[in-house]
Amino acid sequence: MGLIIKTFVLGAIENNTYLLSDSETKQAALVDPAVPSRQVLDHIQEEGLDLRQIWITHAHFDHIGGVRWFIDQSAAPLKVSIHPDALPLWKNAGGARDFGFDFDPGPAPADMVQDGDTLSLGSLSFQVLHTPGHTPGHVTFYCAEAAAAFCGDLIFYHGVGRTDLAGSDEGALIKSIRSQIFTLPGATALYPGHGRATTVQEEISNNPFL
Repeated sequence: MGLIIKTFVLGAIENNTYLLSDSETKQAALVDPAVPSRQVLDHIQEEGLDLRQIWITHAHFDHIGGVRWFIDQSAAPLKVSIHPDALPLWKNAGGARDFGFDFDPGPAPADMVQDGDTLSLGSLSFQVLHTPGHTPGHVTFYCAEAAAAFCGDLIFYHGVGRTDLAGSDEGALIKSIRSQIFTLPGATALYPGHGRATTVQEEISNNPFL
């Protein structure tokens, strides 16, 4: 019981979109909806989940491509949460033009979250950790009760996020990992934006970039 995590690998870049739900209340949040997905929507309906929130780790196009679609599909209002430093990237087509195409993510989110804020999902609490480096407005969502952190493109299994893109900063990324991720309990599961899940201790011990 507690936090239920359902992972959907979506889109051409094989993004991990996470559907989080509280087993008791059935309240749900979607983390980084990469693209419109009937599969995700069908699962929400089949499980009787109450989706009211979308949480964005960062505003690259492959992490926000489904936001407007899910808002349009939902009968209830969806609150989209993002760090204010991510808004320029959102408004700049999520960086899609750097890859040779245009993209309209829709209106910018209104709910701003800062480092240390708490987001609630039923009886569960998630701490917002500001983890810049891959992008200036990158955040990680950490649930201590479930020993789980949703870390976007900050850190991967034996890898780290790209720092060769506009707005990225290698020094800031390493600092974010060491100060915000490696200070979490070692058994904490890390759920990245791409690839398999890992743990804090695994990356402390074996990540070749760190």
